[in-house]
Amino acid sequence: MSPVLRLVVGDHERVIFSRHGRFRGIAGPGIYWRFGFGHSAEKLPAEGLPYRGAWSDLLLNGQSPEALAFFHRVETKADEVAFVYKNERLIAVEAPSTRTLYWKTLANFRVELFRVAERPLAPSAKVAELGRLGRAAGAQYFQVPDGSVGLLLVEGKYRETLPPGQYASFPHWGSVSVELVDLRVQSLEVTGQEILTSDKVSLRVNIWVEYQITDPLLARQSVVRPADHLYKVVQMAVRQSLAKRTLDAVLEARTDLDEAVAAEVRAAGAQFGYRVGAMAIKDIIPPGEVRTMLEQVVAAERKAQANLIHRREETAATRSLLNTARLMAEHPLLVRMKELEALEKIAGKVEKIHLYGGFDAVLRGLVPIGQAGETE
Repeated sequence: MSPVLRLVVGDHERVIFSRHGRFRGIAGPGIYWRFGFGHSAEKLPAEGLPYRGAWSDLLLNGQSPEALAFFHRVETKADEVAFVYKNERLIAVEAPSTRTLYWKTLANFRVELFRVAERPLAPSAKVAELGRLGRAAGAQYFQVPDGSVGLLLVEGKYRETLPPGQYASFPHWGSVSVELVDLRVQSLEVTGQEILTSDKVSLRVNIWVEYQITDPLLARQSVVRPADHLYKVVQMAVRQSLAKRTLDAVLEARTDLDEAVAAEVRAAGAQFGYRVGAMAIKDIIPPGEVRTMLEQVVAAERKAQANLIHRREETAATRSLLNTARLMAEHPLLVRMKELEALEKIAGKVEKIHLYGGFDAVLRGLVPIGQAGETE
């Protein structure tokens, strides 16, 4: 009695039959019988999934007309990727130069081809979908934060400037990378610069500079690191400027730089793609012995100013006394009032006072200012 093969295929399944290693066909849902030796069947899920089994090449090469009835054929060229959708949901991304079969079902199936040679970045509307697909998307992701731009490089060559946002690229076409460039205002400190003034005094100077990259591509193509380049430009310009001044001139300027120096630095920055803003000398540090001399000079100046203020106050006090004396000479009543004030102060310091002849006798005993002058 010959062997019998009975197979039940569900609604969401397909079956591939073979006999003695030879392809014998594909079938959909149903109950199937095979009689005789050498029959085999491969039952597979068919919910829009790709078929990558042993018969893929045979079916893809058109050697079985049943392939058209059971499969969607997705094929990409060397510069394309394919976005595969099932019921408007991205389920796969096919790489360049690939051929894949997807089982046909009742679900809505569609394919979008995208030429990576023209732009290796995925359309912005698909970045979120690719992220949900995960590693199966075969994409790499880049994020450009606020305040920055990204320089898109393909095989090391510049393609375009990317604004802030999330990006996905397909590296199948070549090496893709994004260089971030910060466009915010930044500060740079040029510290510890040893400078010899025109009167042969050695100073150590710290400079503060504000700058901002305005042309990211020019900055990348012109200098390796804009901050390092600006450091050298400021260093040389300040050295040349301060070396022409005396110590007194440098200290008098304090935080200001020559307009010529600032203009030179700004012109150099514009040439290499960045804008230089405010510039200032942050610190001026003379040698120890010079610093001691300067401290002595400052102390002497402050002492002289204090003496001058003291003399001015003494002069003002003397002038006030003279004016008071003139008023007393013109108004005897004021003299009497002063005598009473003096008597009140004296009385406040004495515990007991003995009066002989009454208070009028005391007042009559006081010598008026005019009489005191005549007595002298």
